Parts: sequence; C-alpha cells; structure tokens
Amino acid sequence: MQENKIGLPILYALLGALIGGIVWGLIAVLFDYELGLVAWAIGGLTGYAVVFAAKGSITTLHQIIAVVTSLIGIILGKYFSFAYYFNEGFEGMFDSFTFAYFRAYFTDLFGGMDIIFILLAIITAWQIPGKQMNLTESNTTEQQIDDK
Repeated sequence: MQENKIGLPILYALLGALIGGIVWGLIAVLFDYELGLVAWAIGGLTGYAVVFAAKGSITTLHQIIAVVTSLIGIILGKYFSFAYYFNEGFEGMFDSFTFAYFRAYFTDLFGGMDIIFILLAIITAWQIPGKQMNLTESNTTEQQIDDK
C-alpha cells in the first residue's frame, strides 16, 4: 500500500515534468526565446501532480519528489531547445553526439535569470505539497479534538 503512495506520485510528477519540458522546449524553438516563467510553471505542475496522485497522503518525501522532477523537467526543456538549435532541427535530437555536447556545455546553458526561475520552481514544487500536508495535518488534529 505504501508503494502506491510513492510510485504513483513519482509517475505523475515525471509525466508533468516531461510535458513541462516539452512545452518549454517548444516555446523556445517556436519563439526563439526561453520564457523563464515556464520553468517556474514546471515546478507548479510537478507539485500539483504529486498532490493529485498522493490523494491527500502527503509526506516530506512527496515534496522531494516534486522538487527533483521539476529539475528533471527544466533540464529536459533546456535539452530540447539546445538539441534543436545544435542539430538545426529535430533530426538527431537524441543521438549520443548531441547528448555529449549538451553535457559539455551544460553549465554554460544556465544564466542568471535561469537560476532565479529554477529557484522559484524549486520553492513552488516544495510548497505546493507542503501546503497540502499542513492542511491534512490540521484537519487530522481538528478531527482528533472533535473526537474527544
């Protein structure tokens, strides 16, 4: 039973991270501009995905899942836009040559504004499940008081 309370939130959060990364990559490619707000939104998306999948049974581990998967989504978004420009199109996006160059230039791909929006994504991904956890704990305490 406990595995489902972690497994499903991981799956939902990874799905949210993948969708968010694809959207961020597409926006960067279509508009030739990386919109940092999308990175922040990835944090919100993974946070809400964890809350939805956990069905109100939130722990600190769920917050960690939301944070880690938001970072995965941000890295995916960066990778998709990098790979598109590096290969001058979608062909070759997933070859080892592109991966190698992405790893080599990884730190160069993140500027000051990227760091700000990554921090906002991390905070958001942490806080959304945390608020739900606090709400659940508060309701449990109120129920215990009412039962006495």
